[in-house]
Amino acid sequence: MSTVSSRDAWRASGILLVALLLLTFFLYQQPVLYLIGKWNELGEGEYGHGYLVLLISAYMIFYNRQRLVVLVPCPEYKAIVAVALASILWMMASLVDIEMLQPVGLLLLVLSIVWASLGIGVTRVLAFPVLYIGFAIPVWAPLAPILQELTADAVFWMVRVIEVPALRIENMIVLPSGKLSIEEACAGLRYLMAALALGAFFAYLNYITFYSRLIVVLVAAGAAVLANILRVFIIVYFAYTTDMQHPLLNDHVNLGWYLFGGLIVFLLFFEGVLHRKYAPDSHRRLDSVEREQPLCDKGKWQYITFILIAVMFISAAPIIVFLINKQSQSDTALVQMAVPLQVGEWVRKDAVKDDWMPQYRGAIVHKMTYSDENNRPVHLYFGIYPKQSQGEELINDLNRISDDKVWHIGPQRAKQYNAGGQLVLEQLLEKGDGTQRLVWYWYHVAGQDTVNKYQAKALQVLGFLNGKRQASVVAIAARLDDEPDRTREILGQFIEEAGPSLIRVLDDK
Repeated sequence: MSTVSSRDAWRASGILLVALLLLTFFLYQQPVLYLIGKWNELGEGEYGHGYLVLLISAYMIFYNRQRLVVLVPCPEYKAIVAVALASILWMMASLVDIEMLQPVGLLLLVLSIVWASLGIGVTRVLAFPVLYIGFAIPVWAPLAPILQELTADAVFWMVRVIEVPALRIENMIVLPSGKLSIEEACAGLRYLMAALALGAFFAYLNYITFYSRLIVVLVAAGAAVLANILRVFIIVYFAYTTDMQHPLLNDHVNLGWYLFGGLIVFLLFFEGVLHRKYAPDSHRRLDSVEREQPLCDKGKWQYITFILIAVMFISAAPIIVFLINKQSQSDTALVQMAVPLQVGEWVRKDAVKDDWMPQYRGAIVHKMTYSDENNRPVHLYFGIYPKQSQGEELINDLNRISDDKVWHIGPQRAKQYNAGGQLVLEQLLEKGDGTQRLVWYWYHVAGQDTVNKYQAKALQVLGFLNGKRQASVVAIAARLDDEPDRTREILGQFIEEAGPSLIRVLDDK
């Protein structure tokens, strides 16, 4: 293989790759703009490090330049299957409005295009630098509740060990002088994301085997979790010793970064004094396989055919999504519900005013009140989505079981409860005058009930495939008596007698 041949191959394949990537970023603008928006939240969100991750990814590609220069890029037809699968993943995420999954589909599509344009040899070198961008994609949110629970457990155990008088209510630490709530924002996801990104980069540069790199990443992640636990513990301790007057209570974020940085420095020092098995030129040495790369045997017409097939698969998904969304927008019929006037012992009341109103953006709302023979009212809410769009969807972080204008959500997060075989989420609401109300709610998607928002999103995919695209939230509420079990009994009786009839009404829409 001559240098000229290699240079010519890189020139042709490079132009092809750039053209396909530009087409991809143009057609898949939505996830690109979504990522830019997340990365611009420098002081507020968990992904303000996104631009840094991009720079590190570019550096790793530059770092491997000596390995790349001896390889001969050549289009690989079978990688077109990977292009098609990645575009289908993005298409399904777009059609069911799973916003955080769309960038994943785009990232896999970019890697598939690299594979298709440059061949498997080059892709092996570039796979990690490209996939490294995944650390800047907001798919890590499900870890926040887990970290929140872990932090609350560890901190409460630590304060009890040093005999600080404290109680725990859910994720709230109750001290004699006040309360401290460990919110999801305090779970340490930012520290974990930074640790994973830096740990993976450090391991990639300094270690060879997969297991060695994995250990480095796990140690860095453990240090981040530990730093956050220490941060929350220190705040709780200072809050106890100063009767909630310590300045760290209002400025506790920087403390976490100081602790995190200190632990990382310690780990780097500790790692430096240990004996490691290095291969100094492992990234620069040329393996025998890399030295003997064959010339690309693709002719002019094969290149043209490849380009046309690649463009077709890259373009198909955005075009299909556009056409389906256009068709959905033309269907603006209002959902009418023939809600029964009586179900079992429960009779529907007309013109009953109630100031409880869940907040589900874009939903068609039906709200009514039923009462039994003992005049015990149960308030029923349907939030129906015949179609969903970005920002107006069933599963959205901005949706709430109460709008917090009159009825406020209590400090405890919703609990899962089994009401005679019907799984519900139970939430306590409270008015300014101290009146309390118990709410049970669940999701009804593609004809199935669920209380898990991730399962609800998965059911949306099923609903898209089987034609049952409607999604709904169902909520019932009753006044909380002195004995909560008595209120649960009323709600459970209503679900048992009225639930099947009301769900049939939903499924008929």
